[in-house]
Amino acid sequence: MGIKFGEKLRQARLQNKMTQAQLGAGKYSTSYISLLETGSREPTSEIITELSGRLGLDREAMESWNTPVSADEAEFVLLEHRARQSYTAREYTDAEKTATEAAAVALRLKNSSAWWNMMFLRAESLRDQGRFDEYRLVAEEVLSHPLTDESLALKVRAETLVANAYLGLGKLHIAVDHALTAVELGRDLPGDSLIYIGALFALVASLAESGQLDEAWRTCQTLSDAVAKGAPSQTAGNAYWAIGNVAFKRQDIASGLANHQLAAQRLLPASDIELWARFNKASASMRLSAGVVEQETLQCIEKAELALSVIGGNPSETLELHLIRARWLHLNGQPAEALEQLKPVDEDREALSQHLQGELDLLTARCLVGTGRHQDALPHLSRAQQAFASAGSPDRASLAIELATEIRSANR
Repeated sequence: MGIKFGEKLRQARLQNKMTQAQLGAGKYSTSYISLLETGSREPTSEIITELSGRLGLDREAMESWNTPVSADEAEFVLLEHRARQSYTAREYTDAEKTATEAAAVALRLKNSSAWWNMMFLRAESLRDQGRFDEYRLVAEEVLSHPLTDESLALKVRAETLVANAYLGLGKLHIAVDHALTAVELGRDLPGDSLIYIGALFALVASLAESGQLDEAWRTCQTLSDAVAKGAPSQTAGNAYWAIGNVAFKRQDIASGLANHQLAAQRLLPASDIELWARFNKASASMRLSAGVVEQETLQCIEKAELALSVIGGNPSETLELHLIRARWLHLNGQPAEALEQLKPVDEDREALSQHLQGELDLLTARCLVGTGRHQDALPHLSRAQQAFASAGSPDRASLAIELATEIRSANR
């Protein structure tokens, strides 16, 4: 029911020419006022008393905002509740469909806050299905909506949403641009704001994936400081995960292992098995990239495989796990077995981002070289170079070029 309240609260605030920070000053954060206005939080009796006084409104009049009075409003409340329940249950297809229906009802109600809230949920549902092209389109629609420019918190959330969409598509330079914007804007939010921390996550990931490791590491220090101020355990776990990733990429193996151990202590299967699966998959990938092939790395792969067998997973996640298992085999001197593991990945390569398609071809080439098929490796290296260049990852493209040069030189 808070969605009707939120829209009317926003209108009253604007009529009083107040910012969200001014309305909440001294008691409520800017982020919390934003959550009230988008209907993400229900107002308590105390909040209604406080805000009605600050806006010079009759308390009973504000109380009445919190009750749906029309069939469309009642329909919206039901659809929103179902969409959020489906998302929490990881039924992302239903969550996306229901959020789309709820957004259409919000348009009929001319309720921009309700529309924004449901479109944001729709984008997240598309993301978690791996439908990144559609996710990008919805995220950019949210970013361009006039309501987004009325709130700093909404602007940061929308820029972060778009950054993550381009990150998923492998368009790393665009992801960096949007993540930088989100972080710069987010500096005006409280230092421990989860919205600001989310922007930092996006920037660390996009910088690291595009090879800008020094910049990524500096951002990691900011992220570490932000979560040290009392972030929830799961948020802190995600932060240590991201920081460890960058450490591995910088070949600081000890720091990478230490931070991933801190993450493993906070990201537990009982709390969120899907997140646990993704962490173990990512940790295995980072360890392998750094040449860490000890038994603990295999255990990470097996944990991720076990979790995905329980919860399922979108096609790109399953393919990526095959790719990680193949890397393990290759690094442990089993290139022929690795090539067998890569066959289903290559057959469905279009489900992967440009960056991962590059990794697929680069690993395939290395395995072919390992089995003595040097000439067969060259077409894969050419495709890898093109995929990495398209993804905005010049360092990885250079690796493909160097390996191709070595093969041609050896054949002269």
